[in-house]
Amino acid sequence: MSPQPVSAAVESASVYSPDQITAWLNYICLPTSYTEYISSPGTFPKTYDALCTLMRCQISRFPYENLSVHYSSTQLVDIRPDVAYEKIMGPKRDGARRRGGYCMEVSIFFYHMLLGMGFDVYMTGVRNRARTNGIPGGGYLGFTHINNIVQLPSGEKFSVDVGFGGDGPTCPLPLNDLGKSFKNLGNQEIRLTHDHIPKQNSRGDKLWIYQYRNGPHLEWNSFYCFAELEFFQEDFEVMNWWTSAKTLHKWTVLCVRFLREGEGVEFSENPSLPLDCGVKIVGKVMLVDNVIKVNLGRETSIVHSFDTEEGRLRALKDYFGISLTEDEAHSIRDMALK
Repeated sequence: MSPQPVSAAVESASVYSPDQITAWLNYICLPTSYTEYISSPGTFPKTYDALCTLMRCQISRFPYENLSVHYSSTQLVDIRPDVAYEKIMGPKRDGARRRGGYCMEVSIFFYHMLLGMGFDVYMTGVRNRARTNGIPGGGYLGFTHINNIVQLPSGEKFSVDVGFGGDGPTCPLPLNDLGKSFKNLGNQEIRLTHDHIPKQNSRGDKLWIYQYRNGPHLEWNSFYCFAELEFFQEDFEVMNWWTSAKTLHKWTVLCVRFLREGEGVEFSENPSLPLDCGVKIVGKVMLVDNVIKVNLGRETSIVHSFDTEEGRLRALKDYFGISLTEDEAHSIRDMALK
């Protein structure tokens, strides 16, 4: 007997309930033009502007961070959707506050939010390039990143990456062969091109390549590539074992949050934002080991530094709204501040 269609439909449904999605929509500070859709998430507009708004609200409210590989007894990351929701949106526990996550956590979380709202969305795996002094170069490595692909009712497809940290896009990027560039932050431009990568033997299968340049006079450089092949939770469980155990910046404590227009550098649970207009990303604040860096569209500058673990915990609370539990904070105390 062939499988029943209803089973496939159930399997592809969001694991988050309408109440959970509504709680998220309430928290991300949507412009007032979207207020009417919060209590009925399935009616949310399926337009580019709406998708861009959701993406920008997500990356400005929930930071990219790798704290779980430093502040946990296992130093591993659990990417199951229910665990991700509890970490990112769950109630305060033992003095802790809401967190962000690394790419697989926040992207799987965002995928289930979009799916529950009725977007046509799926996940795919991404190959990153290695970096030297922060600049990508050389060959593409194995699958260590994740991306969401959304198709709107118009038929247009977009890459919606909410988990690449400070170098990530701040708007959905179209999957077409035009290679149109978009302003990202400051003078930085980003785009997707459709081409082969040097190591490919199969020259018939082009890949989407995420590129950037930090000024119109500079050459384009490539961060990562991906195909339009759908990946499933089970695929990312395999990838997560390697990335969280071997490659997730275990040598660096990292936290990055994008800033919206009207938002201060320090985190506010209830920021005073211009909610009667679109969402504009104007900067980013970053914790890198023992300093806080800020980029408001031009140069990156250090605005705060510390030399104790207590100083770092305070910085996480002040700049990212993250308060770790006593057990989490204790797990790193035997490690030297990097």
